Amino acid sequence: MLVPQSTEVMKHLLDKFKPVFNKPQHRNFSTYITGLIACEVKKNIKNINEAFTEHRDQSTLNRFITEPSWSLQRLDETRLRLAREGLPVKRGSTGTLIIDDTITKKTGKHMEYTGYHYDHSEGKAVMGHSLVTSHYVNGASEYPVGLRLYVKKEDCLEKRRRFKTKIQLAVEQIKAFRAPPGTGTVAAFDSWYFCRRVVEAARSMGFDWVTQAKSNRVIKWRGVRMNVTELAESLPAGSYRSLIVGDDLYLVRGFRVWMNGVGRVRLVVSREEDGFHFYVSNRVDWSVRRVIEAYRRRQSVEVYIRDVKQNLGLGEYQARRGRGAIIHWHLVYTAYTLLALLRCSLVSASCRLRGFLRNIGEMCRWVKRQCLRRLVDVVMAMTRCHAKPETVYKKLQI
Repeated sequence: MLVPQSTEVMKHLLDKFKPVFNKPQHRNFSTYITGLIACEVKKNIKNINEAFTEHRDQSTLNRFITEPSWSLQRLDETRLRLAREGLPVKRGSTGTLIIDDTITKKTGKHMEYTGYHYDHSEGKAVMGHSLVTSHYVNGASEYPVGLRLYVKKEDCLEKRRRFKTKIQLAVEQIKAFRAPPGTGTVAAFDSWYFCRRVVEAARSMGFDWVTQAKSNRVIKWRGVRMNVTELAESLPAGSYRSLIVGDDLYLVRGFRVWMNGVGRVRLVVSREEDGFHFYVSNRVDWSVRRVIEAYRRRQSVEVYIRDVKQNLGLGEYQARRGRGAIIHWHLVYTAYTLLALLRCSLVSASCRLRGFLRNIGEMCRWVKRQCLRRLVDVVMAMTRCHAKPETVYKKLQI
């Protein structure tokens, strides 16, 4: 059970979104964001609404999500501006824009735009929504950038919706990204997104890029045309050198090659436990270590996706219409961004908190504790005024 005033924990951040909403809408926005962060049960509209004392009828919050009369574009523009301004990055540093996709699994077949999508983690097709996402990391600062819903071609035809491939959705996000002033950007993506269109999108924005290549990718080295696996298998075992990056040991060798459809690239062949891996970057001047380090930053998106699913309820919506699901996802992104901004301000003000607030999960628990303390304050204030138990029960709606 939370109280309406619990939003004061993040009031200074939530108030920055007032230009996006009218007064009732901002109240619903604040309620939903706080509920995503502090509500421990499934984070759907019903549970979020009932988590607050003196809550209004659920239909009010339901209309805010499923029938929005506010601008989703303005919400995202405000969120990204706050992230660029409030999360510190060093001038002259290089950040990483990570392109990836994820599936929010659902069981309801009547949810709009759901379908069966192949899930690499499970090795099979699962029912749900497929999202193409972008995420920015620069040192200790990171925040979600954007998302696009992927809808299969047959569903688009049925709904009279324009079909876009995942590659097109990734290209849109690369071209829409604006880095913090005075910083460079490296686009990082896995082998599925490694194609001419994505590479050209990064080049058009002045971004460098790093990826992995599939095992059949064609190259030309020393005038000989072959695929990358043929190159790796032709190398003597003694030609690889050991390289420790983080806690991992790599056996690697670097090349400057021409790659079909891309041009001259830096190729790193790595012998790993599960076979050969092929890391590729447009930066032919980079060392082997730098190529691998740049690609490893892509791993942070896996932690992010786990955080937003486990702690912020990315997949816990129950909206039957696709628009409601899209609004929910963007509000989850907003909650994550506000937690990152709140953590930055808290650890800057208190070295003691730095050790306690190390990740988004701990930030969610910290916000919930502040909400519960506020609830205790309300009850104690009522008892000091000699309120009858029935009055307290009514206030708490229990």
